[in-house]
Amino acid sequence: MKTYSIILPNTNSPKLEEIIETLLPQVNKIPGGEILIIGSHYKNLSYQQSNLFLIPTSPQKNYASDKRNLGMKRAKGDIYLFLDDDCIPKSNWLSLHIEAHEKGQKIVGGAVTFSIKNYLQLADNVSAFHDLLPFTPRGYRQYLSTSNLSVEKSVVEKAGFMECNKNRAEDLEWTVRFRSVGYKLFFDPDIVVHHDPERNSFSALWHHWSIDAPHTLRIRLSYKDLLKTPSVAKFRPIYFWGSPIIALWAAARTFNNPKSLVLYWHTIPIVFLTKLVWCWSAYNNFPKEELIKL
Repeated sequence: MKTYSIILPNTNSPKLEEIIETLLPQVNKIPGGEILIIGSHYKNLSYQQSNLFLIPTSPQKNYASDKRNLGMKRAKGDIYLFLDDDCIPKSNWLSLHIEAHEKGQKIVGGAVTFSIKNYLQLADNVSAFHDLLPFTPRGYRQYLSTSNLSVEKSVVEKAGFMECNKNRAEDLEWTVRFRSVGYKLFFDPDIVVHHDPERNSFSALWHHWSIDAPHTLRIRLSYKDLLKTPSVAKFRPIYFWGSPIIALWAAARTFNNPKSLVLYWHTIPIVFLTKLVWCWSAYNNFPKEELIKL
């Protein structure tokens, strides 16, 4: 059996202890593994586990991509498994990832669930993860998310580490880069994490989508063939004048799965708003040409 390393970048997460308590039984059950928590301020954590490592980072390494890269450099496993610090894995999360790799997959992504208690948080999650839900089809995808991802060490050795100094869309760039060097991205909807971000206000949603836009747009333009980016996407004015049409198109794509529409139809107004915010930010922060691999 291949060895594995679970790499979790942490930024003062209030859910860190819950994540650890969920992971430890899984790691103790499957030999050859370790948990590497990379980041800041581990309050009141006193675990005596030989397979759990708390690795603090300096202020210079405050980006999620840098933390994950540091984790990979310190990792001993043949497989790197990734979570975000606001994602709680299900009890079979680790075993299903390992099983997929034993069957020959090199890169495996899983699904995301979320709470329906807060309307704004729900709409934000639907907008962000509509194509990574447990009822979406199993198979190969254009990209995956590090909120629920496993990658074999040999893939990273060929494709390289994540982009440095990135907190947004670094997983989009990384997983598309895997495809650019010949790998396939396998999605298994049975491998599930529960995403519970502290994003439950209009200001938090606005910040999320406005910060996200220039980063995702840069990557979509850089890998326009692999991501099938429309040719008009390279024209900055369209994100201002055409924002209602683009937002409507993007919102419609969010609900292209009938079950999404049945379950989350009431989030349509906020989902549409997130797409509008994305367009306006893309216009105001259009990436410079030298940052795009044209």
